[in-house]
Amino acid sequence: MEEEREKKLSRQEEQKEHRLRQSYRTYKIIGGMLLVAALLVFGKTFLTATTDAPAWRKLNANMRRANQPSQPLRGNIYSDEDHPLAISVPYYDTRIDFRAGGFVDSLFTANVDSLAYQLSSLLKDRSAASYRQHLMQGYSKRSRSWPVATREVTHSELQEMLRMPYLRTRNRNVSGFTTSRYIRRIRPYGSLAQRTIGSLRRDPDSLGITHGSSGLELAFDSVLCGKQGLDAFIFVPPRWIRDPIKLPTNGMSVYTTINVTIQDITERALRSALEEYGGTWACAIVMEVATGQIKALSNLDMAGEGHYIERTNHALADLLEPGSTFKAISILTALDEGYVTPSDTVDTGSGRYTYRKGLTIVDWKAGGFGRVTVREAMYQSSNVGVAKTVLKGFEKRPEDFYNKLMGMNIFSPIRLEIPGTAVARVADIKDWGPGTLPWVSFGYSVQMPPIYTLRFFNAVANGGKMMEPYLVSRVTGEGGTYYEREPQVINKQIAGRAAIDSLQSILRGVVIQGTGKRINTPNVTVSGKSGTAQCIDAAGRYMNNRHRYSFAAYFPAEKPKYSCMVVINAPYKGNLSAAPGAVIRSIAEQVSATQHKIRLRDVQSDSTAVFTHVMGGGLRSGVERAAHMTGIKRPKGSADWVGYLPEDSLRRLSDLSIRMNTMPNVVGMATSDALYLCETLGLSVTCSGRGGYILHQTLTPGTPLRGRGAIRLTLGEPKS
Repeated sequence: MEEEREKKLSRQEEQKEHRLRQSYRTYKIIGGMLLVAALLVFGKTFLTATTDAPAWRKLNANMRRANQPSQPLRGNIYSDEDHPLAISVPYYDTRIDFRAGGFVDSLFTANVDSLAYQLSSLLKDRSAASYRQHLMQGYSKRSRSWPVATREVTHSELQEMLRMPYLRTRNRNVSGFTTSRYIRRIRPYGSLAQRTIGSLRRDPDSLGITHGSSGLELAFDSVLCGKQGLDAFIFVPPRWIRDPIKLPTNGMSVYTTINVTIQDITERALRSALEEYGGTWACAIVMEVATGQIKALSNLDMAGEGHYIERTNHALADLLEPGSTFKAISILTALDEGYVTPSDTVDTGSGRYTYRKGLTIVDWKAGGFGRVTVREAMYQSSNVGVAKTVLKGFEKRPEDFYNKLMGMNIFSPIRLEIPGTAVARVADIKDWGPGTLPWVSFGYSVQMPPIYTLRFFNAVANGGKMMEPYLVSRVTGEGGTYYEREPQVINKQIAGRAAIDSLQSILRGVVIQGTGKRINTPNVTVSGKSGTAQCIDAAGRYMNNRHRYSFAAYFPAEKPKYSCMVVINAPYKGNLSAAPGAVIRSIAEQVSATQHKIRLRDVQSDSTAVFTHVMGGGLRSGVERAAHMTGIKRPKGSADWVGYLPEDSLRRLSDLSIRMNTMPNVVGMATSDALYLCETLGLSVTCSGRGGYILHQTLTPGTPLRGRGAIRLTLGEPKS
């Protein structure tokens, strides 16, 4: 027994050793094979990196395109209420390559009819037959780039197209369908504030970036443009793949002070006045009194008889003699220095006043106004009255008048955000002649854009505090706010409070009983001053038969919120001097109406008014939901459909029994429910009239229905 055990153990040891030797040989073979494989890989790698390197580099070059810049989205421009005024929107050019590597003819021809139908339904620019003919023409020519749509499509339209037959084929190498994206600048409100927003250059620069050419688009071009990115293009069969190396930085957003509603009101009022009174050009500005924010800025130029477009920013760029609106400035200087009071009198005589030798001042009214108060001289816009008032205080020391104007910041430059704002001009006091002072007093011998005049009237409305006008409140980007502007005070008090109060009272009187009484309205209180100045011809001579009319105002007079300036150049139809006032009145009334708010608890109830709810029949679920919302008693019953029974004189909603082969009563039902029910019963439905309820049906309730019958429903509104 012991011997057999030892033999057995010996055999096991031998078997174990044999297995070890066998495993060792196997591992040696595997190790050798791995070593050979490693040497082969190393050798191949070495050859690839050295001997074969040029061939691989050439192949790699063929699989790549040159890196290309990726264009950023241009930043948007918004109104004061964040409405988009100018935005960048992607549009797509859609094409088919009929010679694409994997193009399948049978797939295209099998789907071209349905594709044409859906393109026609989506784009609505040509018939399905026309689209089919267009697509088949490209197919017959085997074009490599045949347009699918005949215009650029929006992003949403492209997504709809990608769900259409044939175009939804995922492999673009099979369908040949390709798209190219283009960024277009869109103004959602059309021409609204077009000159202020500005425009872009027609052609991009050498880097492919399009820049602004005017208005805010130009002024803020550096932040609107954004920064380019960089893309690599790698060929991964069957198409080229865009691989971003550096992402573009989109442009920042510019938020303006323009109010869409006020701008629309202003443009419409200005255009309406030009159409009624004529004129070579006109401009209007609306400013917020407390802040100096420009809420509307409109300029219109004649482009043909009765046709006006935005071309030149007259409100900011034109150096004009302001005329009679300047009288308010002149009278304020005299009031503030204490030389006169509104009740002092001045003799305008017969309307002609000769100041020194050969210098005659003439009033607009033949015969003049006689002796009037300073207040009345302003009411009637008397040149003689205002000139004499100013001469009374400043004739001996005209430099005091000049210094007073400078102290009130009348001519301080306005640095508005958009380019082209002119700087007001007045001769230096050293260059004033004997007649300069009286001529300046009623708005001649000075030149200033209309916005300068408005800034002064805005200060009067603001109790004497002069604010700097501005158009842009902030600029924001992905990293936060880049620029933010707060209201800026130019002059804390242009004149004493007593003088300001007196001038405010005079300007209100101008509208109530003076030259501005045509704009007096019970709907909103307006204060202001009319202005008239002679136009100048190309040779610099005054034209007796052509005038420029203006009106500067603010409203409501008792608590001013907005100031407004309107200028109309050379009107030639109707009551010419009334033209700017008509615009002011329209703006004041409409702006006040849009901002008039009444608290619900302040509205008095009318105990005599009776309101009744009329409930249409239809699906019970909808009827019960409407009953719950309006507080009407829920209809009784449990049927799926409810309606009015012809025999029920009390007109109560009741259960309707709907049978597939019998015409139900749909009179009194909501139109949508009645159409659904009739079509479910297999009827061909036509409708007449307008309304949300069914008033009459041509098939009598209970009529047996056989096959596909026809019914005509008359729509209308039910009587309560």
